[in-house]
Amino acid sequence: MELEPTAEQRQIQDAARRFLHAECPPSLVRSLRERRAPLPRELWKRIAELGWLGLPFDERHGGAAADWTTIGLVMEELGRACDPTPFADCVLGCGWLIQDLGDGVQCRRWLVPLIAGELQAALAVFEAGGDWRAGNCVTTLTAQASGWRLDGRKFGVENAGSRELLLVSCRDAASGRLRLAAVSPQAPGVQCVALRSLAHPDLHELRLDGVEVTAEDLLGGEDIEAALDAALLRTAAFQAAAAAGGARRVLELATQHVQQRVQFGRPIGSFQAVQHLLANVWTDVEAAWLAAYEGITELERSPAAIDKACAAKCIANEAFTRACFSAHQVFGGMGYMWETDLHLWTRKAKELELGCGGLQRHRNLLAATLR
Repeated sequence: MELEPTAEQRQIQDAARRFLHAECPPSLVRSLRERRAPLPRELWKRIAELGWLGLPFDERHGGAAADWTTIGLVMEELGRACDPTPFADCVLGCGWLIQDLGDGVQCRRWLVPLIAGELQAALAVFEAGGDWRAGNCVTTLTAQASGWRLDGRKFGVENAGSRELLLVSCRDAASGRLRLAAVSPQAPGVQCVALRSLAHPDLHELRLDGVEVTAEDLLGGEDIEAALDAALLRTAAFQAAAAAGGARRVLELATQHVQQRVQFGRPIGSFQAVQHLLANVWTDVEAAWLAAYEGITELERSPAAIDKACAAKCIANEAFTRACFSAHQVFGGMGYMWETDLHLWTRKAKELELGCGGLQRHRNLLAATLR
């Protein structure tokens, strides 16, 4: 693991920070959350023009085939900006699965427009019972004369109503194999029901009742359970970088506040209790950054590095949450007001903490590697 980005990687990170500072300020994040609205498509197109959406993908699809550290640096900046984009779910989750499991026709059909910013996809894996393992799937895919019929329910699908494509895990009723079906949220039999969440602004329950699926809509000819679990783990590792970026930004906001807030005739940052609190946050932030990039680089080298990816998820997400709670303490009463932006990062911290199965799932995966 290299502790210092290369000059080219630093340029990409700096460009990402400048763009997000100008185009994705906290006021936009607040507005989207309050209106439960998706990211404006014109902004998503501008992100596509910067080349971010093609970073993970092969050049034959129009991608950049970037190394994972570069992708992690972009994710770090998205986390710093309290990321309101569908980058993790659409690009790192769905896009990578399409590349891994799709044939040439499917990649041209879905991946090429995704890289161009013309198509957004959402992953629908989570079902009732609180278990994110792909093998827990009970949504059924039943053969019929005209193709297949899809029936079941999925939970926690991000921005399902505004996406053009949903990748739905399902189980072949005849063979018992796990499959991945691509469906439109506007297809007959698909119902997107909005869910209320403290963390994510736009989650849906996906109800599938007799949705027609053709052979061209099925990705991967064999059982895809391992591919789905790997995709969730990979996304979790990159979201650890977003958590590290968010935690660092929260530390900066808290540090700025304690230098400006005066009590008893002196800045509150001069009080030892406040200094100790923020020193602990700094330690957490540095540990989160190191864990995130170790998890990303080790997983890039070997898909078997489950322990590193799980450790990154747990360490970075816990650090982000603790950083937010500590910042609320030093901000005092104003830190709990809607008018203060800090709560935006606190919600993002919980969103990342609960994503890809949450901390408990990754603690269990980590424990299994230590037996």
